[in-house]
Amino acid sequence: MALIAGAEGVREALARFLEREVGAPVTLAACASVASGTMREAWAFDVVLPDGGQEHRLVYLEDRGGSLLPSRLLCDDEFRVLRAMHDAGLRVPRPYWRVGTEDPSGLRPGLVLARAEGETVARRVLRDPAFAAVRPRLLAELGEELARIHAAPIAGLERLPRARAHQPSVAAQLDELEGVLRAIGEPHPTLELALRWLRAGAPDCARAVVVHGDYRLGNVVVHPERGLAAVLDWELAHVGDPGEDVLWFCIRFWRALDAPGWQGLGPRERFLDAYARAGGRRFDADTARYWEVFANFRWAIVTLGQAWRHLSGREHDLELASIGRHCAEVEWEILRLLDHAA
Repeated sequence: MALIAGAEGVREALARFLEREVGAPVTLAACASVASGTMREAWAFDVVLPDGGQEHRLVYLEDRGGSLLPSRLLCDDEFRVLRAMHDAGLRVPRPYWRVGTEDPSGLRPGLVLARAEGETVARRVLRDPAFAAVRPRLLAELGEELARIHAAPIAGLERLPRARAHQPSVAAQLDELEGVLRAIGEPHPTLELALRWLRAGAPDCARAVVVHGDYRLGNVVVHPERGLAAVLDWELAHVGDPGEDVLWFCIRFWRALDAPGWQGLGPRERFLDAYARAGGRRFDADTARYWEVFANFRWAIVTLGQAWRHLSGREHDLELASIGRHCAEVEWEILRLLDHAA
């Protein structure tokens, strides 16, 4: 069956998919696109299933493909991670179904999850008066939840990407990121310098954990009264060092919306202290700097990769092109961090 397009087409295909999954007719309200990123589009819908007439508020995450990172999880593997995290009691939307490739409904590959109520757009969370009551505590909640993620059991997640035995935990990721840099083929001396520095100084991983891979504002749902409601977007999850997540959250790029403050929410130390008090690790200055350089290097490669998707002619998309312009800003930040490390 040909892939569908448009809100009405998605609604009809979802009805076909759900009726096949539950084995009975369903009542599905009109669906609407509520978010669109470079790799996914989110469709919100309400449906009454044959389970007593209860209405379920769900979201279908439609995979748009396009990732340059081979380690990005397939929908089946991301579904397993979501289920494991949800079963562990974390603030993760309940996973209902996964949509496979060439599904007869016409849907693209993706996930059907419970819809967490709240806001995902960082600018609104930081500036909208509706969130004024939760902003003072949100940074601590984010640190505490990340510590809980890192304490979650790895058992049952053997398919998650991880470094090979006797390698630093970051080695596989550096190999992957270098592969993207070589494929793009542009000269970036700052990134070459950072790569050499990162390979030479990789710290030992005292405890491997489930790393979210993109933990930040924009990938969480914030409710105006309850605060942190859900952690989303687990497609980059892997097994690695907790420092990857902690310092990824701290990079300067995410602080562009400061008005003033850190991530618009408060000082960096508040997040780090909350993470440590909830059972996470405390990082000395050198280790924190390593993971901050790594996070910036990784983000710089991602910006280049997104721009390359546009410039190569594979996908003509203004958003992809605009992301690429940030690489120079991140390279400047890498040089600043390396200068302090000298």
